[in-house]
Amino acid sequence: MALLAILGLLGRILAPVSLREQLAASRSCRLCDLSSADLSGLDLKGADLVGALLQHADLTAANLSRADLTNADLRHVRLQDTILTGATWSNGQTCGPDSIGRCLTPATTHLMTSGHCPGCNLKSATLAGLNLAGVYLKGVDLARAALSHIDFSGAELTRANLTRAVAHGTDFSTCLLLEADLTEADLTGSNFSGAYLRSALLVGTVSTDTMFIQADLRGAVLQNARLNGARLAGADLAGASLKMANLSRADLSGANLEGANLAGASIDGASFRDAYLAGAIWVNGQRCEPGSIGRCQQ
Repeated sequence: MALLAILGLLGRILAPVSLREQLAASRSCRLCDLSSADLSGLDLKGADLVGALLQHADLTAANLSRADLTNADLRHVRLQDTILTGATWSNGQTCGPDSIGRCLTPATTHLMTSGHCPGCNLKSATLAGLNLAGVYLKGVDLARAALSHIDFSGAELTRANLTRAVAHGTDFSTCLLLEADLTEADLTGSNFSGAYLRSALLVGTVSTDTMFIQADLRGAVLQNARLNGARLAGADLAGASLKMANLSRADLSGANLEGANLAGASIDGASFRDAYLAGAIWVNGQRCEPGSIGRCQQ
């Protein structure tokens, strides 16, 4: 019997323990990399997940009530039917009652009920799917926020912080985004047509198939941006930096690129029909001569 007990103990020690089992048992995983992990349905009530990387993780129907998610990276996380009541969110705020599938922090609730929240801390907010047309969010912090499929049309987002936000198929048309910071945001398939993005930072953004038709991007910084397939027809890009940007298949027909910097940009399949290029720095580092319309004359 003693031998059997020892063998059983050894079996438990040597048997591999799955991540789900380990997390369900300990409910503690500070600074852990849980990216793309299947945590659906787990009871993680009161779990310590401070600083955890939860990108693309599946938390569907999990119980995270009273869990601590301070500074956790929650981009692309799946929260359908996830219980978040009483949890401490990534921005340090507490999720209120009825926080199921969405963390209802005080700032989030205020925005949803009043339609304005200038300067609010909405870092990592779960706002996906809401109608926020015309909201007043000047200076708001939306870093790493979930903003996909939101109607932000006509919203005031001057000097807003949207660094590393995820906004797939979001309507930013006619938005005021003066000096907004969208560094490394994922803007795939979103619509910025007619938006005012003067002096905005779009460094390293993923803007694949994104629309900037007739947008004001004067002085904007789009260095290293992935603009493949983007529609920039009629956009004002005077003085903008497009250094090392991926503009393959992009439509820049009729765009104003006077004084813009395209050094090192990829332009395979891009259309510059009727684009104004006088004074622009071309992909080869040479300046376009006066009269450069539709093509860079050097």
